[in-house]
Amino acid sequence: MSLTCNSESRTLEQLKAELIASELRFNNVVQNSPDGIVVTDTDGFIQYVNPASEFMFGRNKEALIGQSFGYPVMSGDTTEIEVLHPGKPHVVAEMRVVQIEWEGETGMLATLRDMSERIQLTNDLKRSNKDLESFASVVSHDIRAPLRNLHLLAGWLQQDHAGELNSDAMEDIELMRKTTTRMQRMVDDLLQYSRTTSSEGKVSTEVQLEDVLADALDILREDIFRMDAQIINDPLPTIDCNIQQMVALFRHIISNAIAYCPIKPRITITADCEDDICHLKFHDNGIGVEEKYWEKIFVPFNHLHSKDTHDGSGIGLATCKKIVDRHNGKIWLESESGVGSVVHVQLPHRVKNQASGNT
Repeated sequence: MSLTCNSESRTLEQLKAELIASELRFNNVVQNSPDGIVVTDTDGFIQYVNPASEFMFGRNKEALIGQSFGYPVMSGDTTEIEVLHPGKPHVVAEMRVVQIEWEGETGMLATLRDMSERIQLTNDLKRSNKDLESFASVVSHDIRAPLRNLHLLAGWLQQDHAGELNSDAMEDIELMRKTTTRMQRMVDDLLQYSRTTSSEGKVSTEVQLEDVLADALDILREDIFRMDAQIINDPLPTIDCNIQQMVALFRHIISNAIAYCPIKPRITITADCEDDICHLKFHDNGIGVEEKYWEKIFVPFNHLHSKDTHDGSGIGLATCKKIVDRHNGKIWLESESGVGSVVHVQLPHRVKNQASGNT
């Protein structure tokens, strides 16, 4: 009998010790939490605050406990509230509420996370994007005009003085015209890249990729004619996307395939659609890319080949990645040097929320 009592006593002591240890761990977590923790009764009167809450409200717990919390607290709510702090700027906090049992009664536990810094960073980012748009537009306008003039002057010099200039001078003028053309293209691509990165542009619903391809080919018709390129495509689906940016995506991929093909270019576009994902593949018969460069080609200004032989701006595929990222998709390359490449693009059929269309 005595042994049984001792055993039960030890068991109760162990349970008590475990309960005390559990409460200590809980209190340690709550007391040291960087988030404010407030417990109220069902009428909204404060029953408990942790040190982070005291700091956030600028008042100690003695001044807070028993006072009305001031905000409606309902289980399951997540909302933003403004917390006033005497003598300091107010704090914007994200409040999450759950129902708990507190000292034998039903209570509400609200966790408060200071969002002020994040909101400030978001506002700074928006201002930065606007500044970037303004800067890109100004640079584009201020650089385009002199480049056009330089290109025209070089052409007039070439035409008006062809009989007076030797072959070396004519080659220099032709090189000048090619260089200004390349710079004009780079300015245009930079402007497009900055716009893709910025907040402008919205997703349209039910865009036919057949029409997107037709628009892209119309833009590239001169290059296609000059290189006698052949573009073959499967029937393409209808998806939610930003039309202008999707045209730019197709244009850059096809243009890249034409530019880096030493023979008659042949581009085949296939589409596999399942599980709400559209998987596009752009096959080409170009010079190919070594595997170690497969990811680098999507980095801005990353020229893998001599600028003398290929006059791309180095921004086209980087812009493609931005566009695909903004559409919550994926883009990657598979290639074999000397054989050709396949650019893979995966895009969702439908945009779940408009935020993903902020491109």
